[in-house]
Amino acid sequence: MTHDRWTSGDSELTNALRALYAAPAEESYWDALEARILHHVARGDERPMWWEELADLIRPGLVAAAALILAASVAMIRSEQVEARSAYASLITPSPASVEASTRGTSVGDGDMAIHFLLSR
Repeated sequence: MTHDRWTSGDSELTNALRALYAAPAEESYWDALEARILHHVARGDERPMWWEELADLIRPGLVAAAALILAASVAMIRSEQVEARSAYASLITPSPASVEASTRGTSVGDGDMAIHFLLSR
């Protein structure tokens, strides 16, 4: 990359872009543009506004919202059932005795037992 901002290639490119983006010189372009604008203004408010278009989407939107609420409710009930079964199973099934507690008592002195108990939680 050169440090010169304007090189001979840049002036050629600038002239080409000016020619490309220059306003049309033909009078017919401006007359057609004026006619299109006046036609649009004369039409008035024939086209519906954006919020009027939303009225057509009310019924499908309500159906989609109801389906989402139903799916979320089913998922929540299923999750609660699984959680209840898991809690019940943990109460019914006896947990194995902790081997850690019995070995820790012999390897750690009486003064450090409370610290190790608190740190293990």
